[in-house]
Amino acid sequence: MERKETIRGAYRMTGESSFYDGMITCSTLSGKAVCRLVWAMNKAECDAYLEKALSGIPDDFSGKLLEVPVGTGILTMPVYQTMPKADITCLDYSPDMMKQAQEKADRLHLKNVTFRQGDVGALQ
Repeated sequence: MERKETIRGAYRMTGESSFYDGMITCSTLSGKAVCRLVWAMNKAECDAYLEKALSGIPDDFSGKLLEVPVGTGILTMPVYQTMPKADITCLDYSPDMMKQAQEKADRLHLKNVTFRQGDVGALQ
């Protein structure tokens, strides 16, 4: 149970505000500091890394996609807008992070994205 509490604490620390989104996108002052200190990247390097990471998804993708962990969806919800025929399931351990992702999906009117809270290590 201690491991799960550690994970929950980490999610609470990073996911309850815009800190997580700023850190992942290197777009806020604190996010830029994390990018530089932890990942040794500046904003341009971070953007290039993210573009490369998502480039494996074809523009016309229409199959099933599982995103683990979805986090707040800051990186992927805009990409999912370009994939209306895909069947996308987003999984995250943190209900708080997933709620933020679902709010982003709702704002973008994404109808092909579903959300499931759970532990990827405990999937059937």
